[in-house]
Amino acid sequence: MILQAYSSILTIFLICELCICVFPEQDAFENRLLDKNNTTVEIKGVSLGGWLVTEPYITPSLFEKAQRLADNDMNCGNGSEIVDEFTLCKVLGYDNAKRLLEEHYNSWITEEDFKQIQKDGFNLVRLPIGYWAWKQKHTETSYIGNITYKDPYVSDGLQLEKLEHALQWAQKYGLQVWIDLHGAPGSQNGFDNSGQRDLYAKKVGWLELNHTQELTKAIWNEMFEQYLNRDSDSTIAGIQIINEPFAPKLNQEAMMKSYYEAFNMFTRRRKNSDNTTFVIHDAFLPLGYWNKQFNPDHKEIMNKYLNTTQKFHRNQILVDHHHYEVFTDSQLAESQWQRIRNIQNYAQSIGGELSYHPAVVGEWSAALTDCARWLNGVGVGARYDGGYYNTTKFHTNASRVGKCISQESVNRWPVEYKRQVRQFIEAQLSSFSTHTNGYIFWNYKTEDDVEWDYLELKKHGLFPQPLDNYMYFEKNGSMKPSVSKSLSREAASISKNNRNAGISHYINGELRQDCLCLLLVLLITLCFIA
Repeated sequence: MILQAYSSILTIFLICELCICVFPEQDAFENRLLDKNNTTVEIKGVSLGGWLVTEPYITPSLFEKAQRLADNDMNCGNGSEIVDEFTLCKVLGYDNAKRLLEEHYNSWITEEDFKQIQKDGFNLVRLPIGYWAWKQKHTETSYIGNITYKDPYVSDGLQLEKLEHALQWAQKYGLQVWIDLHGAPGSQNGFDNSGQRDLYAKKVGWLELNHTQELTKAIWNEMFEQYLNRDSDSTIAGIQIINEPFAPKLNQEAMMKSYYEAFNMFTRRRKNSDNTTFVIHDAFLPLGYWNKQFNPDHKEIMNKYLNTTQKFHRNQILVDHHHYEVFTDSQLAESQWQRIRNIQNYAQSIGGELSYHPAVVGEWSAALTDCARWLNGVGVGARYDGGYYNTTKFHTNASRVGKCISQESVNRWPVEYKRQVRQFIEAQLSSFSTHTNGYIFWNYKTEDDVEWDYLELKKHGLFPQPLDNYMYFEKNGSMKPSVSKSLSREAASISKNNRNAGISHYINGELRQDCLCLLLVLLITLCFIA
């Protein structure tokens, strides 16, 4: 009798899971962004990561070459490991690093890439750039605004020159550009994508080290001076003041104050005819945290950080969310069903923010695991196969999930794995298009990490072409019946294998956001008891 009741409850649970995917929600299109013609537009973007801010997992050969030069040809390494752009420049020295990086800047992204991006149906490119692009020529210490800040980074105007080329190419092919300050002085997160890695820092340097606040403000001022209020043909859709500041490792009050100071600078410089958007990353704070921030309807919150007489509309501020399913043990252990449900729930939650501000998913990928070489850092393994905990000081009680296969040739991937990757991409494309103001895929290309490489995914038929040519999902984000059926069977199989864990397994896992379904399950349970 208990098993019969349990089976009935599980059946209803599965029905709930299928139904909730198509529950209607408020119109996500009411706060669409405006392009230069004052036309509403959904962002369909791709990032040019690894170009003007280098990342080891995107271009490992660049870092391998730098390490060889340091250890063998130049004998300047002294045993130092090159793990990010900061150490690359420090170990090689300014002139040697400049030669290596200039070659990379000239070859990694060209005009042909912008032509291809437009041809494939995207309308925006996100362009990461580091604060060191504003360093005065050939110096370690002198920055824009005559600020002294010592670091080894290379500049000589190389990155800003390429940024101008990118704006010209974008204009030529009808693309919008989102300029993203990807690395801040002292690092805003300790990730190598900020330019300077620190895996174990309890606090990061941005806003803490001397002159980091002063220098950041000077760079913001220069960005707004240069990239706001351009001519009517300007392709600049947004300026992101900083990428992924990691709030738990920052002075959050100082971070909030700096955000508002940047916004004040932005509104003072921006003319009413300019549709450029002020973009803020969510700083890894909970969804909805930013709803009442930067909101003229809630000035009592703004006034805590900034008293301004500048008039603005909430649509001038866009909240950028980044979402990956591979950076915790619990995410990696989830089934395809759970993974897709996470995406759908996440997108729907962002949809709830749109009555406050526009919001997009500005980074996401096709990755089902963290197996991409150096994704977690040079010399650091993957959580998926347990290597992460053998190469860092971090520990876990979780078991290894499985063997890494994504780094093998796509032709050697199991058919099932290919299917899951395509489903995962479609789930995100359809959900983010339906419930948010758009999406930006990370990344346009890599050297050998297919799940993070749009070009390779497209080449192997894993990324839809056209972008809404879905095999497994409807355009409203719901699963097609055949997918619902197969994934529900998968969920039922998981439930059978975990039956001893009882219904609490589902209440704690699958049902954690499905309150309506949980209520229905409880009502059915009462009927059985009666």
